[in-house]
Amino acid sequence: MKQIRVVIVDDEPLARENMHDLLAVHPEVIVVGEAGTVDEARQILNQERPDAVFLDIQMPGGTGFDVLSGFDFPLQVVFVTAYDAFAIRAFQVNAIDYLLKPIDRRLLAGAVRRLTADPSSFFGARVDEGAESSPFSLGDQILVHQNAKYFLMSLQSICVIRAYRNYTEAIDEQNQVHLFRRKLKDWCTRLPNPPFLQLDRSLIIHTGKVSGWQWQGCGMQVAFQDHNVTLRLGRIASERFRKYMEGRVLETKGHYRCGGHPGTS
Repeated sequence: MKQIRVVIVDDEPLARENMHDLLAVHPEVIVVGEAGTVDEARQILNQERPDAVFLDIQMPGGTGFDVLSGFDFPLQVVFVTAYDAFAIRAFQVNAIDYLLKPIDRRLLAGAVRRLTADPSSFFGARVDEGAESSPFSLGDQILVHQNAKYFLMSLQSICVIRAYRNYTEAIDEQNQVHLFRRKLKDWCTRLPNPPFLQLDRSLIIHTGKVSGWQWQGCGMQVAFQDHNVTLRLGRIASERFRKYMEGRVLETKGHYRCGGHPGTS
């Protein structure tokens, strides 16, 4: 049996004690420390360098995301939160494991199994019945894990989502690229349409962020956010984009201009 060393982080002493008791039935889990504030958590994590952390989101002096910034060792995270199913979709996007308070023993056992499994199988394994299939709204936020940092990003800020091997890349308004452990088809089933539009098997765009477009040979150059982000479309994607924008012309009585000249939104 593979053993893992974990740290419990929660600002409520009773919650930490409860987690201790719940983990006591799992001999493969060794609790090596606990913390109740952001500073304490960062100190104990740096000191013990555990395999995983059970991490509360709301804490004095910051959030659980502040705890996680900048560590130089691999650390698996199980968020423990009182957030409801609407807010929890932020974590589902990046396949991070999480537990809702009050903690269900069965779901905790599932989290422990994933923590002790092959690390390559941990991400993407989390499935929460019911909440997983719920669609996104433009007001939702999604969790980003990049460069050893966790942070929340508004879904509305995404201009482009494109397939990248077995993952996807999301390009935001600042032309920053964020990697997600989600396939494009997973995004398609949950994104609001409109404004998100799938142009081909590897590309989704936020049509509300389009600021211009222009034919170039057999393809098209599309600009987002006043040319802060640009994207070259192939023939199939260009034709689908053209048909969509022609429909918008009819809906908005000429608000968009299509053809050989850039359009404006």
